[in-house]
Amino acid sequence: MKEKIKKIIYNLPIYLKNYIILESNPDLSDNTYSLYKMLLENNVNKKYKLFWFVYDKNMYKHIKIKNVYFINAFGQISLFDKIKKIYINFKAKYIIDCNKFIYKMNKNQKRLHLGHGMPYKLVPEYCNLTGETDYILSLSNFFNDNIAKLHLVDKSKIVTLGLPRNDDLFSRNKNIKNLFKIINYEKVVIWLPTYRQHKNKNAELSMNSLFTLGIPIIYNLENLKKLNSTLKELNILLVLKPHPAQDLSAIKAENLSNFIILSDLDLKQNNINLYEFLGQTDALITDYSSVYYDYLLLDKPIAITVDDFEDYKKTFNFVYDDIFKVIKGEYINNYDNLITFFKNISTNNDVAQKEREKSKKLLHNYYDGNSSKRVYEFLLNSMGL
Repeated sequence: MKEKIKKIIYNLPIYLKNYIILESNPDLSDNTYSLYKMLLENNVNKKYKLFWFVYDKNMYKHIKIKNVYFINAFGQISLFDKIKKIYINFKAKYIIDCNKFIYKMNKNQKRLHLGHGMPYKLVPEYCNLTGETDYILSLSNFFNDNIAKLHLVDKSKIVTLGLPRNDDLFSRNKNIKNLFKIINYEKVVIWLPTYRQHKNKNAELSMNSLFTLGIPIIYNLENLKKLNSTLKELNILLVLKPHPAQDLSAIKAENLSNFIILSDLDLKQNNINLYEFLGQTDALITDYSSVYYDYLLLDKPIAITVDDFEDYKKTFNFVYDDIFKVIKGEYINNYDNLITFFKNISTNNDVAQKEREKSKKLLHNYYDGNSSKRVYEFLLNSMGL
């Protein structure tokens, strides 16, 4: 009965209002936030009301922009907020989401799903829940078959325009120089591991890992302190940005001079987004994360930790039969490899540059930092904004 009622409502010839729903996780971040800035730049908020679906609207009381509103949509919300959310979801002409799926409630609504990264691992229990959408973004034609399969959409709905957030890799946020006083270091390296122990303790999403600190390669505090000493000698700052799902309880990095944990709160308090910060680092360490694709645009060294590759692929299925044919960089199997990588960074020895360039050409259609503009123009010309 419930599904029949939904179907009837979905097909009603209702009058939609000039509302645009925006969603990201964390709030006001990722591809949606970058596109939102482009919408404001082009005065879209003069014609449309922009509704951010967030966890706590009180966090954004200081934002006073015409026709920009914040709606409590996630977590524990009041009955009034639920009704308000449903009403806006029902009446909005456009839905732009990238992480928590915001479903269309009427067939005449138009939805653009921006996604939060190109497929690397197969997570059908998440992607299959995308729901009906008019279009999904892609970085390059290389990804489109997998996107269609994972999100259960026709390939014609995939548009290769690049990801808006990648534009921020090329921006220059002046606040970054004050964050952790990074200008005092010769090099700054960002480490973005995917999660090993999920916050929700979900057995399907976590690994029975030996990584007691929650990160690869560094298996104990003794190694962490040794690493800090090496970083200090080389005058390199290593900034660890854990995956949002990572259980942080085991990571202990207190009182280390050259090893810092970066939180979403750090970024927010300094009015910096993650990709602005990424753009001003000198190298990346990652593993099985889609940030690899994005960082390729910077033509800077990338280290890929693979010490748990065999165990990892028992828990997660990769998009590729052989990831090493696609994912190119300095492969880090052990602690000594990691130290060698930092020494290479210190001497500007980019040993994997030529191989990375091949991956960049395969995985990107555009290198220009204008993805937000392309997506905005697509909204105008193809979606009737």
